[in-house]
Amino acid sequence: MKHLTSIKLLRSKFSRFLIVGITSVAIDFVIYLLLLFLGFETDLAKAVSFINGAIFAYFANRGFTFQSKRKDFSGFFMFSTLYILSLMINVTMNELVLSLLGRTKLIIIFAFLIATGLSATINYVGMKNFIFNK
Repeated sequence: MKHLTSIKLLRSKFSRFLIVGITSVAIDFVIYLLLLFLGFETDLAKAVSFINGAIFAYFANRGFTFQSKRKDFSGFFMFSTLYILSLMINVTMNELVLSLLGRTKLIIIFAFLIATGLSATINYVGMKNFIFNK
């Protein structure tokens, strides 16, 4: 019975989006922390790490989450446009939280999570309704 529930869960676009999203966030977070450790400014580190997570997200969401057959450039262009908007919102929100609450280790993680949650919501709505809709 649990096996069938797991299969149903993986059939849900939202569940697959969460799996891809968690993996994308992990990629984003690890690169962000690495770049901070190497001395990058938070805004540049956040932008670079977000872009790396986005590259993974495009291919994983196209093939796994939404199982899109779309291989044309317009899908990639729309995804890129969505993610540029999402990147600006992500970096701005991250910096806003850091400027309001400080730059302690705990606040850096909190700001990352707030920025990521906001951009993930925007990304899901955009991909589901505009980019990979059937």
